[in-house]
Amino acid sequence: MRLLRFGEWSVGVDEGLLTQVGARCALAPFLAEAGVPRLSLRAGALPEGPSTPLDPRRPSGPRFRVEGDVVRVEPPQAFLDTELALRVGLQLATLRQGGLLLHAAGVAFEGRAVVAIGPSGAGKSTFTRLCAREAGAEVLSDEVLGLYPGAHVEGSPFCSDLDLPSSLARARLVAVLLLAKGGEERLETVAAHEAIPAMMAQVFRPLPGEASQGEVLQRLVRITQSVELRRFVFRKDAAAAGFVRDWLHGWHTPG
Repeated sequence: MRLLRFGEWSVGVDEGLLTQVGARCALAPFLAEAGVPRLSLRAGALPEGPSTPLDPRRPSGPRFRVEGDVVRVEPPQAFLDTELALRVGLQLATLRQGGLLLHAAGVAFEGRAVVAIGPSGAGKSTFTRLCAREAGAEVLSDEVLGLYPGAHVEGSPFCSDLDLPSSLARARLVAVLLLAKGGEERLETVAAHEAIPAMMAQVFRPLPGEASQGEVLQRLVRITQSVELRRFVFRKDAAAAGFVRDWLHGWHTPG
């Protein structure tokens, strides 16, 4: 069994699962050297009883069940099944530590993280790539992030684009950006009543028996109270990365 660290918890994962990890998973930043696992992710046949498909679009595919501190998963049939099983473990660890998991991109400049939100096609991977290559940011993930109490963000092993693997496991959250494409870079203040629904639209669906959607919403409200909320209009240009970096350093003071 291999130990992965998600937040402050160690999660034990069957080696059999990890041997099937595809190129979209970068495990290195999340490996734990020692510790007692708070959760275990185990592959094998499920006993009779209720279970949930790993992929709701494939109800006949592998299924999982949460049994206390153990997540039991049917043997994966493809690399995607393995990734989805790891996501269940990550989500459960995050929820039980008071956080939430969402589809988003995150980068960090000197330990200060910016989370970028938007629907598919909004430019999350483009934003991540520009910040990493043009402004020296570290990549938390361009695919899945965990937001935790105390305004810190956890990266994940998962990447949407193969050239953007995670290089950093965690950082202090300072801003959430709602992405929008435009002809020049600018930052606009966004009210919480606009930002929070946009973020909730990207939150992972609840796991059976864990925090409800309403509880997750309250967690999100508390986390966003201590960070900057902005709309970032940007081009696919190196200037976009420099703009965000400089803003974080206090060189820009947009309204």
